[in-house]
Amino acid sequence: MSAILRLFDGLDRCAPGDARALAAVLRGLAPDAVVLDAGCGRGADLPTLLAAVPQGRVVAVDMAAPFIAHVRAAHPQAEAHVGDMLAPPGGPFDLIWSGGAVYGPGVGACLAAWRGALKPGGRVAFTDLCWATPAPSPEARAFWQLDYPAITDVPGLERAIAASGYRVLAGSWMPRAAWGAYYGPLARRMAALAADPDPEMQKVLAAFRAEIALWRAHGGDYGYRLTVVEPLSP
Repeated sequence: MSAILRLFDGLDRCAPGDARALAAVLRGLAPDAVVLDAGCGRGADLPTLLAAVPQGRVVAVDMAAPFIAHVRAAHPQAEAHVGDMLAPPGGPFDLIWSGGAVYGPGVGACLAAWRGALKPGGRVAFTDLCWATPAPSPEARAFWQLDYPAITDVPGLERAIAASGYRVLAGSWMPRAAWGAYYGPLARRMAALAADPDPEMQKVLAAFRAEIALWRAHGGDYGYRLTVVEPLSP
């Protein structure tokens, strides 16, 4: 198992998240709706998704087989698959949710791939890292432009959404507590692995220490933007 998978073994969240913010997005969803958790990680959002559609279906997809094994054990009500979130099984979907996972393929690639997986009237909701200020600190800019070169501000994100043939229905910032809920357990897990002899693990730990230190010093410069979109008619 790779160092990153070992690091997250036993944790719930693999990215900042907030159950109340997600629940607000799900309000009004039919109880028999079909929902996709794209890039589900270890399934931190599945309890909220499952509660929102008690007569429906929730499909969870992630490339990491150990994560999906955990999801299957912890959330047997969900249909969990190892696979590419850009080609999800089990659709079409009333809602596609992706918490912190669009950074890999990119917003445009995700929205293009998911258009055909939506039911008529279906929507996509996702979180993505964005600048929260027009003048981020040099430290934050240097870190994220190396780690996430596609980072942009909210207008830039919304331009990418429009270019993909979608319109924005709602947008809000994930609360700072979402970061604490992610980094707190992660920091404790990192402390437990501090003496791990694996050089790969030590590199991973150093990278996350730098990320957490940046957030503590400059976390107001950036945040996770939660955006709800729907495809425009052809």
